[in-house]
Amino acid sequence: MAEAPTSVLTFGEALLKLVLLPTQRLESMQTLDAQCAGAELNVAAALAALGRPAAWVSALPAGPLGTWVRERVRALKVDDLALTREGRLGTFYLEDHHPPRPSRVVYDRRGSAFTQLNAADFDPAWLAGRRALHVSGISLAVGQGPRDLALKLMWEARQAGVVISFDVNHRRLLLAEDAARELYTPALRLADLIFVAERDTPLLGGLTGLRSLASGAWIVQTRGMRGSAALTPDGQTYQQPIIAARGPGRVGRGDAFAGGFLHAFLQGKAPPAALAFATAAAALKTTTPGDQLQATEAEVWAVLQDGQASEPIR
Repeated sequence: MAEAPTSVLTFGEALLKLVLLPTQRLESMQTLDAQCAGAELNVAAALAALGRPAAWVSALPAGPLGTWVRERVRALKVDDLALTREGRLGTFYLEDHHPPRPSRVVYDRRGSAFTQLNAADFDPAWLAGRRALHVSGISLAVGQGPRDLALKLMWEARQAGVVISFDVNHRRLLLAEDAARELYTPALRLADLIFVAERDTPLLGGLTGLRSLASGAWIVQTRGMRGSAALTPDGQTYQQPIIAARGPGRVGRGDAFAGGFLHAFLQGKAPPAALAFATAAAALKTTTPGDQLQATEAEVWAVLQDGQASEPIR
């Protein structure tokens, strides 16, 4: 019998991230570091780094900025399926501070090429040979067209028997809290695997409300300094503590976590092992700059050699 396809498809917008020096604020900025960002691209990059084939669907403008993103995607060893559309490359500015000063993000993404996408752009070939599809709530929040295409992708993936991974990834600068449950519900109902931050869970009616929307899904909740938890469809709950890490790469840790969990999940790992692997991947992401994980599968497992693992809650 032939092995099941292992490739994962992700869908989402790439952005030009402009990072200020830690000593500067936007009002007095002098130097900016240009980086390629995007939650779903980050997940694809994490999967590729871990040795799993990954492809990314999006839209990019023609011209040098679109070419810059495509070259970065190629360097990440991710299959570039992005369409070319009118518009611009979305941008955001990041002040990455440490407590007590909060970090600050300013988005400038209106009129981006990604927002020109719609359900009519769906190509069945995107899902051919895929094992899983990963989408986030960001793509649902940036506009009606991308939302329609994301849900079309998820629906077609469901029909094709492809595992559907959905990261709520709520962005308060894009979507009001009181609109979150209604907007995310169609995606939650289609998902097999859901990632949600503890701070965002109340927007969905808490874990009880979320379970009512996605009765058959695995729910993975990240809990900040308290670690993470996985809730299986049969009612079992597992917890995993954080792995302490220092470094310049705080941004993108959640995407490395999601990519790590999805990779282990598709390997058939038990919940404790999948949670531990995801946590180690996030820890390693912290040690390097930029948005994308730079670690192999062997390096992630090496972090866990001290026996850190989760235990079921009876």
